[in-house]
Amino acid sequence: MASTHTGIEWTDRTWNPTTGCNKVSPGCTHCYAEALTKRFHRNFPNGFDLTLHRERIKQPLRWRKPSRIFVNSMSDLFHEGVSIEFLKDVFDVMGQTPQHTYQILTKRHKRLAELAPQLEWHNNIWMGVSVENQDYVHRVDSLRQVPANVRFLSCEPLLGD
Repeated sequence: MASTHTGIEWTDRTWNPTTGCNKVSPGCTHCYAEALTKRFHRNFPNGFDLTLHRERIKQPLRWRKPSRIFVNSMSDLFHEGVSIEFLKDVFDVMGQTPQHTYQILTKRHKRLAELAPQLEWHNNIWMGVSVENQDYVHRVDSLRQVPANVRFLSCEPLLGD
């Protein structure tokens, strides 16, 4: 699942420089990515443990057709196990490929706000946070601090008001 074309209506393909994660809120309870690692366990030798795939970082440099790319459909780019150096390398590739639009989604709003000033926010990077119920609406305040050209919310799974 390094890179795939997808049937998801809001994106064209995925790019997974990291895979794996750990649960941080009720929205993680029935994680589709974790279920995929179990179903296709041969493709994920580390299971759902966070794994950095340095060999995948430069993949978008080969993609010529302008695409909307969901970054880390199988992980969270702002996971605490992802170093700032790794993040900067990912952001550098996004900057080198302005023909693409990159869609990043996180539940780790505090780390996002903490690291955002250290990253180069190119115009083709969209940043979003997940808000699954009223208890997590505060993630929006962290997103407001991010200098992304486009900021968005993902309200799924919507578990309450």
